Amino acid sequence: MSNILFSVFPNENFIDMSLYQFGWEQCQPSHSYGPAARNHYLFHYVISGTGTLMADDTSGITQTYSVKSGQGFLIFPQQITTYIADQKLP
Repeated sequence: MSNILFSVFPNENFIDMSLYQFGWEQCQPSHSYGPAARNHYLFHYVISGTGTLMADDTSGITQTYSVKSGQGFLIFPQQITTYIADQKLP
């Protein structure tokens, strides 16, 4: 059984203010993504587990945040980010 769900909506007529992608993943311990920059906003909501977000601020300085269940974070277009699932509680 797969522990990932991902979909992209094909209609880009109103992409400036609409949901066009969603996903769900049950991460493996220490799973990471990045560093990467996107061309769109991306909101992550943590349902369970913990992890770390590293995100460049407007000055290009990397800030590090601890993220846990019940919290979310917004990634901005062209913002460089890396996120890592916790090793013990992903």
